[in-house]
Amino acid sequence: MATLAGCATDGADSTYLGPFIAAEHAATPFDPITASRPTADFASAYRIQQRYVRHRLRAGDTVAGYKGGLMSHASLKARNVAEPLVAVLFGSGRADDGATISLCGYRKASFELKLGYLLPSSSADRSRGVMVLPVIDLPDIAYRDPDHYNAIDMVAANVSTARYVRGAMRDADRVDLDGVRVSLTRDGQPIASGLSAESLGGQRRSLDTVLTLARRTGRDARPGDLIVTGKIGDRGWLLPGRYSANYGPLGMVRFTVVACAVRPAVAS
Repeated sequence: MATLAGCATDGADSTYLGPFIAAEHAATPFDPITASRPTADFASAYRIQQRYVRHRLRAGDTVAGYKGGLMSHASLKARNVAEPLVAVLFGSGRADDGATISLCGYRKASFELKLGYLLPSSSADRSRGVMVLPVIDLPDIAYRDPDHYNAIDMVAANVSTARYVRGAMRDADRVDLDGVRVSLTRDGQPIASGLSAESLGGQRRSLDTVLTLARRTGRDARPGDLIVTGKIGDRGWLLPGRYSANYGPLGMVRFTVVACAVRPAVAS
């Protein structure tokens, strides 16, 4: 695949991106790109994703890393594509163990249990010194019809990236990365579980895949970037409550989700 960085943009890109950003600011659903551009391809979708990232950076955000999308054989088959997707994680989306997450700004909040990796400071051998940590991805599935969208739509929408909760780091060489069993409860009730090996090809291969996909879009991951692999278990909808994720040898991650309190309008 050719590098997409620096590709020329066109008016059709702006026709989609402007309303997409406006819907994000207004916390309203948006139409996927293929609704207005049925011939859109992955090259144009990644170009739009890059323009969106530049918009976020101009607004003062930072790139915190990258995450994979469609990182299972079942997900690839369901979307009729041959390889996974990649999206940018933003610094503003980070939350840590014990955080309180507000649903303000979300359209259709969801959760996915994942593993993340922090790259070592040395670029000479990225297979050594990698740290692994629990990551609960909290994307915003904000399409006007959240049941009908395709992989090109996902890329153009930056794979619905929003918030994510990080747990404590461990040395990846000291953990059976494909043997981590993960479970999640909300208010004490089990709601999701899975095995880390579910990520496409295993965790090591998944990590390499996300790094390769990011590089193809013109971005080389930097030391300290967070690289998030595929989901573990099923995705679920994020509701208010107290969440507790058990990552076995990687420890616990706890966070609380609260509803968005909308202040009633004051009569003039």
